[in-house]
Amino acid sequence: MTDVLAELFSEQISVYRKVLANIAAERGLPRTDPPWPNGTSPIDGASLTDPALRVAIVHSFQSAGDLGSFRNSLDPVCLRIHVQGYSSQFPNRQSARSNLLDEVSEAEGEAWARALLGKYWSDYAYELLWHRRVSDRVRARMWYKQRIYVVLLAQNGTPLLAPDNFAWSRVWHAIEHARKLDPDPSSNELLSYIERFGPYAVTAGIRDPHTEPDGGWRVEMTGESLEALTETARETLRHLRNKVRVRGVVDSAFRPVRIHVEDHSIVVYFHWAKNPNTFALSVPMPQSPGDFRGPPVDTPGRYASEALFRWQEDLRTGLLVWGIRTRIGKTIHVSTRRIDHEHCEFGIGPVPMHEKSGVWLADAGLSIETPRASINSGTLAAWIQAYPNKKYAKPFVGHAAARWLDQTTACIDVLEVVQGTESVVTGQLAHIITHTLANMGARLIETPFDCESLAALGYEQRPIIGGMQLDVTTMP
Repeated sequence: MTDVLAELFSEQISVYRKVLANIAAERGLPRTDPPWPNGTSPIDGASLTDPALRVAIVHSFQSAGDLGSFRNSLDPVCLRIHVQGYSSQFPNRQSARSNLLDEVSEAEGEAWARALLGKYWSDYAYELLWHRRVSDRVRARMWYKQRIYVVLLAQNGTPLLAPDNFAWSRVWHAIEHARKLDPDPSSNELLSYIERFGPYAVTAGIRDPHTEPDGGWRVEMTGESLEALTETARETLRHLRNKVRVRGVVDSAFRPVRIHVEDHSIVVYFHWAKNPNTFALSVPMPQSPGDFRGPPVDTPGRYASEALFRWQEDLRTGLLVWGIRTRIGKTIHVSTRRIDHEHCEFGIGPVPMHEKSGVWLADAGLSIETPRASINSGTLAAWIQAYPNKKYAKPFVGHAAARWLDQTTACIDVLEVVQGTESVVTGQLAHIITHTLANMGARLIETPFDCESLAALGYEQRPIIGGMQLDVTTMP
């Protein structure tokens, strides 16, 4: 069946494979003119085994970096191929809408997937397997009525075996495991590997040293002993620990290192991106069922999930920048503000990188020679711009830029606003670019500027050479 389908849809498959390769490289489709024609050239046709059935192929994808252990140089994408069946009463997949039929056989589903993927990618593909005990309610859902095949692709399009600690349950709803598709008989090297090690890549020698064999983060437990806790507190702690260990559950930049239990509170210590500081977030630890506020947060597991959802939203929207920070020793304890932080008249954002970067800033009277030179030399670390918080975000009123002096030292060369602009904009620019550099791994930040905005961030004067500098590991 595979050869028949490959010939029948040869033109569409040729285009579709380019789309999938571009997803691996760019994590999405580029904005081209004309756009990629996969939407107008779908793989959609009559079933080869059932005259009452039609079959269509669609795709979806997610980053695979947090789903298992890969070599550091890899940034794989998890590409999902959905083989969907629907009644032949409908002329095409679009008209069938949500009316899918769970009637595509294993053999035909695999043939459609192999036809699209081709021999090379199919050799490394897997079919997702549903949980054995799936309720009738789940079976009735649209997302269940399909066969889903997965291939992991490096950015250059090279297919990869799934690591032996791959989290299949995080790839799609109600998935328990996956089965490896049989490689082509001519793929001798791959067949030899599978015969020796099984259908997964061995991760024992490549795992992140901060992770356990299952791929989850290694988290130290300190503070009160489990025996001293109530049953509710103990269960809450267990759920929170299990959830916080999951890579990417809060964010790919989030790496927990320690959980401390003290005074009816759970404190999670973590690192963020490449920031050299250790941060901490705390959550009250319920002591009895009566401490839960009620549905849906009415069990230890749901309480832990709600805490992680809140941290996820706060951290992804800049909690480490706008939150209340209190340094205690080598740790910065972070909490949310009790009232919403005031609406600011000006916004700060990155300068888009392309051949005309910053031209609009020059039109506003700002100097862009220094950051442009850093771009040309390959040393630009960050370039941000300030603009009014209104519909068209114009005119631009300031910018700041920094370059790398070495791997951990950055220099803020530009901190400039349009004449007559409020001083608060200078403070915002200094604040944002400092935190941006810290999250990029800077341990020391130097600058020729000397102002109160920088001093408030922990910068100290350099009496001999002038300007200021900041040891990021001591910043407030």
